[in-house]
Amino acid sequence: MTSIQQFLFEDEGQSTVEYMLLISVIVIAILAAAYTFVEPFQKGIEELAKDVSNGLASGDIGKIKGVH
Repeated sequence: MTSIQQFLFEDEGQSTVEYMLLISVIVIAILAAAYTFVEPFQKGIEELAKDVSNGLASGDIGKIKGVH
């Protein structure tokens, strides 16, 4: 029996395979969630970048609009 076959038939090998399957499912779930939220996250970052850029350009850092 080869070492791979022996590894797969041992109890330790089974638990390792089960953990690998569990980790695979978790990774797929994370990727699916990331794919779903990429566009809204990207838009939010772009809006934040515009706000920071406008604040730096106008010199109004730390000031609230309309309050003097």
